[in-house]
Amino acid sequence: MAQAVPADGQRHKMAVFTPLYLDDAFDSEGAYRFSSKSFPKNSINGLEFYQGVAMAIDSLNRHNLPLDVYVYDSKSGSESLEQQFGKCAADGVGLIIANTSLSELGMLAKLAAGKKITLVNATVPNDANTTNNPYFVVVNPTMGTQVEGLYKYIKNNYTGQKVVFFTHKGGSSEDYIKSGFDVLNSGANPIKIEFVQIGDTAAVTRAIHALDKTKPALFISGSLDNTFGNNVLTRAAAEIKNFPKVVVFGMPTWENLSMTKADYKGVEIVYGTPFHRSANSSVATAISNSYNKKMYARPSDLVYRAFGLTYRFGRLLSQYGKNINENLGSSNYTMFYDYNFQPVYQSGNIGYYENKKLYFLRYLNGSLQQVM
Repeated sequence: MAQAVPADGQRHKMAVFTPLYLDDAFDSEGAYRFSSKSFPKNSINGLEFYQGVAMAIDSLNRHNLPLDVYVYDSKSGSESLEQQFGKCAADGVGLIIANTSLSELGMLAKLAAGKKITLVNATVPNDANTTNNPYFVVVNPTMGTQVEGLYKYIKNNYTGQKVVFFTHKGGSSEDYIKSGFDVLNSGANPIKIEFVQIGDTAAVTRAIHALDKTKPALFISGSLDNTFGNNVLTRAAAEIKNFPKVVVFGMPTWENLSMTKADYKGVEIVYGTPFHRSANSSVATAISNSYNKKMYARPSDLVYRAFGLTYRFGRLLSQYGKNINENLGSSNYTMFYDYNFQPVYQSGNIGYYENKKLYFLRYLNGSLQQVM
């Protein structure tokens, strides 16, 4: 447990669940199994998140907040997730930040709902099949939100233009993305979309040749598979000389694609992400320097996300207490990323809250051109 310095007013408690695998790192007598500059590979994700949390606690301490923060190892070998949650609830925790697997998240969501404890899903872009749970908060937007955001972006920025949508048979994510576009396109003023199988060379050629050569060629990569995305980008690049410009719209997984590949030269690449951090942030620079000094590495996005969420929800919990869910939309205490938490309704009731904020990044020749 880390403790913020007491101040006047009611004391609040917050918990963080993250996979540290401490039982793998220490033997039965408490001795560390690894060298001083190494740690178990399976603990990297959880440890990065923990480091962000720890730095946020230091910042919260400077505000003398009446706040306790408890950290739980979600991969503990000595205590089950239910046992750890039981301790958490018994301690009077009012909010939990979870960096866990999808199955663990579903379990925690049910447990937290039963105790009316707000559970913040920090990393998984999924609602964990949560229903009628106004205490569940999704930070990383679901695929449905990503599809809707991309659809609106194309509709608003390329009105009346035809789009070639690349997909392939047999993939669950591909079917889901295509279905999402179909549903959205059934409304007023639909986009002109032609769906083609990436492997059907003749159909792809016909679809591209039917596009207006006086306007930008617009392509959608309808898959979370980055190998598929690479194939779409390479095929689109072959059309650079035939159109004023070529634009390919991708999925959030494209943050793991190398935008500097020579195969993509000349192609304008656009995809949405909820986590875009300004390079000019003094706080981000301080975090990077501190993390590098301690861990001998550059911090990943998880470090910044953990810092921002711990700081923001720590401040909000201290300010609003049990009424925190009614104030998720507050613009106060935002670090690095903007959020737009909105209720998701199910049969007229709040099913859960979800962050609907997306930044659209536009790359050209490996360089970030614009953030929208």
